[in-house]
Parts: sequence; structure tokens; C-alpha cells
Amino acid sequence: MRISTSGVIRLVIGIVMVTACGSANPTVATSSPTPTPAAIVDDHFGFLVGNAVRPESDTKPLFVLPIPEDTSGVVSPDGRHLAYVGTNDVRVIDIAPKAQPRTLFTVSGEEGVAGLAWSSDSTGLVFGVTGPPSAVNESPPAYTKLRIIDAAGGTPRDVVRIPNANVIPLAWDRQARLISAYEAFEIGAGAYDVVSEDGTRKVTPAGPGLYVLAASPDGKHVFGHGDPQNVVRVWPLESYERGLDLQATSDEHIATIAWRPGTAEVGVLFHGDRLELWDAGGARRTVTLPAAPPSSDRNATLAFRVDGKAVFISRQSGVEGSTDTYAVAVDLASGRSVVMQVAGNGPVTGTSVRIGS
Repeated sequence: MRISTSGVIRLVIGIVMVTACGSANPTVATSSPTPTPAAIVDDHFGFLVGNAVRPESDTKPLFVLPIPEDTSGVVSPDGRHLAYVGTNDVRVIDIAPKAQPRTLFTVSGEEGVAGLAWSSDSTGLVFGVTGPPSAVNESPPAYTKLRIIDAAGGTPRDVVRIPNANVIPLAWDRQARLISAYEAFEIGAGAYDVVSEDGTRKVTPAGPGLYVLAASPDGKHVFGHGDPQNVVRVWPLESYERGLDLQATSDEHIATIAWRPGTAEVGVLFHGDRLELWDAGGARRTVTLPAAPPSSDRNATLAFRVDGKAVFISRQSGVEGSTDTYAVAVDLASGRSVVMQVAGNGPVTGTSVRIGS
């Protein structure tokens, strides 16, 4: 069996000081007095680090899930479950103490899993199940089947079989009964697919130059980013043609991008001290960040809390031989921030989880 999933990067976080920052846009409010760290970080939430769950405010894990330490997977939109690929099966585990993984289905022979995505309501999953690899280097597999299943278990169902294509699922809007996916090539996305649950498929040429695609947690929108580097295309899940090309006001490069949960906003972090929130409708606003140490803009990460109320930003030191990482947590309602000390990499997109009820 062949497996292709995204990795989960480790992090160690410790709060060292509190700073106040305003906003460059009136839509980002400020307040006083300066809050305590607890007013910005919230230990009802945390981050999944390999198989360990850590609160936002501490470096020590609260509990460890009984899965391999190097497990890669996808956290559900509600932050309560993790789906991942085992040796020859697909599993789900609740993000809770004493939880045990459950097998949803197995694959055999030359089939593999090329990607997975949660449904918008966190009750189901869609997988790209690929056929035998091509004998020609860099050619797509014999087919990809988009397979859906309830997270609680049951019988999986193949919605559509797409020949000679490597298809990566992006989202499953369960309310609209639509699945979005893209056909992956070495040069980026070649086509954008919208598939209804009855198997009807709409194919739209994508790009050129879209190398990174991601759907919003509610399954309503998708963004694509790549070349040119300072442009992000955002479109409604059901229609690539209705998308907008959102461009930075200058030629400066975008460091990283992520959806803000519960909104139609894309967080766009620039190489510097600026985070912008771009709405799918075209509106935008700026969140001013504390001044970062010099040369701290390499290997930037951007992780929104699963409730969309805070964001965690980190940038690795640019000093040769240094492993120091600058990190900051920002409360998006007030614009206040907490500067944090991080050893190793900072929190990454999609690792925010809920802790407790």
C-alpha cells in the first residue's frame, strides 16, 4: 500500500512576556488595560504535536494519544478528532485522554491513499484512493476513487472513479452535498473538480501556477497560491470561475497563508511584521504584530485557533546556526498579543485542537 499525507511539525511553547499592539485598521479593535496571558491564550484549546496534546500556554503535554509518535493526519474542523493512515488502513481517534483509534476501512494490493479531508460538519471523511502507479515516471496512477465514509463507521462508498489521474480531496460540504478536489501534477494543480454525492463531476482547468490549495474548514471556499507569489486566488467551492485574484499592494513575497476558521477570511503573513486578513469577497484588514527580531522571517508558520478567535505566528531565526524561533499569539478581537518562546518549529496550520468539553 502507498501512503501520501501531510506532516505534523513538532513545537514547544512557553510564554515569556506580554506586549500590547494596536491595529493598522479600525476594524481590529484595541482595549486596555493590558491583559494577562490567560486573556489571549486559552487552555480549553491546544496543539497536536505528533501524538501529544499540549495546551496553548504550556510546554508539557496534557495527554498522549495511543498512536505512533510520528503519525501524520488531519484534525477535524471542530478540533475533536484526528484521521490518519495506518499501515494498510484508515483510522480515526478522538482527541481526548484514554481515547482509542478505530479502523474505518482497509486498503490492499496496489491501492493507496493519496489524501483525505473531513466533511464540513466533522461527521464524515472523503479519501482519494489511488490505483496502481504508472510504469512511466511522474505519470498519474491508473485511477483515483473519491471514497466517503461516516466518521462513526459503516460501509465506505466510492462516489466517482477518475481514470489516469492523481486526485487530492480538499473538502466535503455535507450541507451542499458537494466534494471538491484537484488533480495534482509536478507543476501544480492541473484541474479543479467539483463532485456531487451522486457522482456527477464538473472539471475546470486551474491555474496556471497554483501549487498550494486549501479549503476553508466549513467547506465553503478554496484558495490557491503559487506564481505570481504575491497573488492568492479565492473561490467558492462550487465554482472556480467565480473566484477572485487577490493581490498584495506591493511586490513583497507572502510567507504563508491559512484559512481563519468560522470565517471567509484568509490569513496572509508577509515576510516582515504584518498579517493581513483577506476576505473571499475582496475586503481586507491589517493586524499589526510586535516588531520581530532581525532576520526572523524564514520558515514562517501561521496557525489559527480552531475557533478562529486567535492566531499563532512563528518565524525561525535567520542567524546562521541558530535554532531560535520567534513566536507570537494574537487575540483577533482586541489586537493584543503575547510574545512566546519556542524551541524548534512553531505551531502549524491544522494542528489546533479542543481540550475537554
